[in-house]
Amino acid sequence: MIRQLGNHLGKWIALGYDHHASEEIAAYVQTLSRFGIVVPAVSGPDLYWIDSARVVCRAIQRKKDRIGVLLCSTGIGMSIAANKFRGIYAARCVSEDDARGARTINNANVLCLALRSGVEANRKIIAAFMETPFEGRKVEQLSEITTLEIERPAPSHGSRSPQPVFARDQRAVR
Repeated sequence: MIRQLGNHLGKWIALGYDHHASEEIAAYVQTLSRFGIVVPAVSGPDLYWIDSARVVCRAIQRKKDRIGVLLCSTGIGMSIAANKFRGIYAARCVSEDDARGARTINNANVLCLALRSGVEANRKIIAAFMETPFEGRKVEQLSEITTLEIERPAPSHGSRSPQPVFARDQRAVR
């Protein structure tokens, strides 16, 4: 995914949200429909944001031509949760510039929005995110990010790896 060039126009869009978005969801579906096929990944009055992020991210992991949009009060929690999934590059964007940078530089495949910003502001952010292509800039650096997704056990205490500074500082406080 990290090397996939182009914009997100015409893609399948998995939409996830929490209970804060219930009243505005129709406006977001309408806006996103201009850019691709919108599939609300969740529904119901008691939506839990972590479940929403999980459903959207797993749907994207299954097919590379899918992207996600996650909505919650601040967009922060959704972004944190989404970035725990391998192959997901979620960006919380609060401006059009953020959205363009998330695509141009970081090739984000999940857009996380703060409902507090309002539908009108978020429409502009959505357009910038969907229309901005990833052109391959910094692809080698981005590939390094994928190495962080590989689970590795923490070094044992007997390893020759240097101890992090904060670990030494913690012992000194005791």
